[in-house]
Amino acid sequence: MEEVVYSADSQLRSPGRFVSGVWTDLRVSPPVAWRLFLHSLRAGYRQSWLGYFWLLLPPLATTLTWVFLHSAKILDVGQTDTPYPIYVLTGALLWQVFAEALHSPLQRLSSARNILTKSRIPHEALLLAGLFEVLFNFIVRLVVLLPVLIWFRSSWSLSLLLAPFGVMSLLLLGFAIGLLLTPVGLLYQDVSRGLSLIVGFWFFLTPVIYPPPAQWPASLLGTLNPVTSLLVTTRQWLALGTVAPARGFAPVIIASLLCFAVGWLGYRLARPHLIARL
Repeated sequence: MEEVVYSADSQLRSPGRFVSGVWTDLRVSPPVAWRLFLHSLRAGYRQSWLGYFWLLLPPLATTLTWVFLHSAKILDVGQTDTPYPIYVLTGALLWQVFAEALHSPLQRLSSARNILTKSRIPHEALLLAGLFEVLFNFIVRLVVLLPVLIWFRSSWSLSLLLAPFGVMSLLLLGFAIGLLLTPVGLLYQDVSRGLSLIVGFWFFLTPVIYPPPAQWPASLLGTLNPVTSLLVTTRQWLALGTVAPARGFAPVIIASLLCFAVGWLGYRLARPHLIARL
């Protein structure tokens, strides 16, 4: 096994070596990430009787719970643009994409601590394998969503072709935020535990089960919540046929790209110090 020596000196003191190392890791990461993804996929469901059905249970349980509360008049969410079952189901599936992408960087790197300290495997391969898993989970959940869309929709529009872009935007936002938190999260478990609490609260601040509030000050939540514009737009592309994105869609994507660049570069520079402390 090749010995790897990490130095505490700034990698930017040797820009040529830094760029060369980045290029090498990015070049070899995709095939390594694919093998890691397949191995994790087989291991994750090998001893599970229900297998991949576990991927469907969270959004199904969320949908059935809120549909029951709505139909029983226990919860009044107001008027929705689409039938409430499809409204909740699409919202729950899209929220899962964001939430899983948010947790993915820290979970992947934390579970691979022994590998990171003893092997030359590119860290980008682990991160990319996590993205593969999030996308795979969403594709499996489409098995539930597509029949519901077919049942409730009498016509289709070209906006469906934009839906993959909306899904990728949610994945990018979640992954970028998760990557920003990863360096601190690898050193302190409080970040992972606190993130789980925040995501649970964040769910209720996002129009997953209810329409976005139109009146101030409640409407301020939608303005400040970056997930709102992405989720609302993608749900419209999937279920409503509306092409125009919600307000704030483009700025959130631009901010997500900047956060991703800053998060990845920050992690890359902090990597030697993190490895020394793991």
